[in-house]
Amino acid sequence: MKSSLTFLVCIILLTFNSVVAQDDRTDRLGIGIGPSFMYGDNTGVHSKLNFKVLPAISVDYHKKLTPYFDLKGTLGWQMINSGDHYNQEQIDVIAAANLPHAFSGNVFYGDVMPIYHINPNLSGYIPSLIKVYTGLGLGYFYADRRDERIIPNDPRGRSETYNASDSGIYIPFRVGIFKELKSNADIGLESTFIYSPFGQLDGNDLQQKRIKADMLMQLQFYYRIYIGYKY
Repeated sequence: MKSSLTFLVCIILLTFNSVVAQDDRTDRLGIGIGPSFMYGDNTGVHSKLNFKVLPAISVDYHKKLTPYFDLKGTLGWQMINSGDHYNQEQIDVIAAANLPHAFSGNVFYGDVMPIYHINPNLSGYIPSLIKVYTGLGLGYFYADRRDERIIPNDPRGRSETYNASDSGIYIPFRVGIFKELKSNADIGLESTFIYSPFGQLDGNDLQQKRIKADMLMQLQFYYRIYIGYKY
């Protein structure tokens, strides 16, 4: 009876030890891809969800600082396009301000932010199946576009296309979830909100939306590998 009780206690202890979390997160290198859209002055009717959804890709690096905090650096690309959402009357209003009513192009961006892990693995605690994190940072973007506008004072109302670009500082906000894999990697989903208070991502400052600043929205599926030592 005594030996059976000892054996049962050993099994319970071994089982508990296998499910208790360890603070073994390492630095991570990841790649993400997913849908995105732009909130601009000439990018659609956002209140009616009438806008272009286009791809975005990014790579990131997480440097572990503490069990709760990482320092995250991100480099990314997002395709942008105004789409064909306006009637002639709306185009004429934009043309009267000598601004482009349409564009296509790319946004390249890079940022750094501290990441806070809401439920990290901690020694002595049962681990969560899904981990959650969030962060706020600072970055710089470069928008390379091909703009289209109505030629001013042209009696035939013809349009012209021309190369244009803008750059500036932005504020990124991210929320993500991930699941650790057995292969020293994790998979996750990350939502990104890029707020550009000063730069014109779309080359148009004619106020046609409720919020003045241009913004980029992304939802990316991530795969990250663990690198370095566990500490």
